[in-house]
Amino acid sequence: MRNEMRSERREPEKTRITVSGTDHNGLSFEEQTETIDLSSEGLSFYLNTPIFVRTFLSLTFNGSNTLGYSGKLQVLVVRIDSSRSGKQLVAVQIR
Repeated sequence: MRNEMRSERREPEKTRITVSGTDHNGLSFEEQTETIDLSSEGLSFYLNTPIFVRTFLSLTFNGSNTLGYSGKLQVLVVRIDSSRSGKQLVAVQIR
């Protein structure tokens, strides 16, 4: 992730999550992945499914209570980096 101004530093953390929402074609999707880093305000992860910035997603933390998170969270996509072939680095803000 490039150097950005954040109110809280993200800590490296690999936690399995399920991401669901609507892709860039307007179709529902669900994908298993894992977090790269997280804080109480946001997190990032890789996603194969193409999506847009400003998309709302649901994240389910699979068997974890990371930073007090368990169950489902609603998040807003704030940045996407598509520089890796076949995958997008997705940064989200927790709502």
